[in-house]
Amino acid sequence: MRSVILIDTKIDKDEALALLDDFSEFFEEHTGIKHEFWVERRDFSQVPTMVESDGDLKPTHAYRKALNADVHKRYKDYGTDNVIMWVHEDNFLYKGIWGQNWSGIYYKHSFQLCRWDKDNTANSFGTLYHELMHSFDWVVKSELGTDVNKLFGYDWDAGAVHGDGKWDYIGRKTGRENTKALKQISPYLLAAFNSRKEKHKAYFSLQFQIVELLTTLVKLLKKK
Repeated sequence: MRSVILIDTKIDKDEALALLDDFSEFFEEHTGIKHEFWVERRDFSQVPTMVESDGDLKPTHAYRKALNADVHKRYKDYGTDNVIMWVHEDNFLYKGIWGQNWSGIYYKHSFQLCRWDKDNTANSFGTLYHELMHSFDWVVKSELGTDVNKLFGYDWDAGAVHGDGKWDYIGRKTGRENTKALKQISPYLLAAFNSRKEKHKAYFSLQFQIVELLTTLVKLLKKK
């Protein structure tokens, strides 16, 4: 799994990196999948907001679109699986939520808004884990065509993330709940993430071929 992490400048970078290392170890332990991430610093002290149809206050659609467009310019469709907007609690003005996941809405990756709690790393960890879990059924469906809700016999978001049935709500207790669900979905996640990596490689292979063809054409024209 690959993530571009946009870290609020108000968040201590060393603390953020330590938590990301912790999460990556946790994720690999329960899925066998390595988590690669790239960190960028952003100032989220002035973010335009809007009240959405669910009544929650969130960054405007235009702001979210522009933020993702900036990342997409460099990573293209399949260069990252997630773009994470990590906002310090002092700048987190989005009432009604601790985080949000948007999958496949802004280009072909998932976009997560996550709150950073300066004095509660368990909450910061749990929110990150929670929002990423919301994206996993989507990436499996979009890459493999497999509906894990039908395959597993329960609603992934309501169960494995929000605690319906035999599951716990991720972030309510330790922030590390439902590792059995992670293990259950892990083979499908691995196949989906590998599919995305191959598409990314194919894109740049095609770009290289185009450059070679254009170079050859220029040389031929110069000979005339």
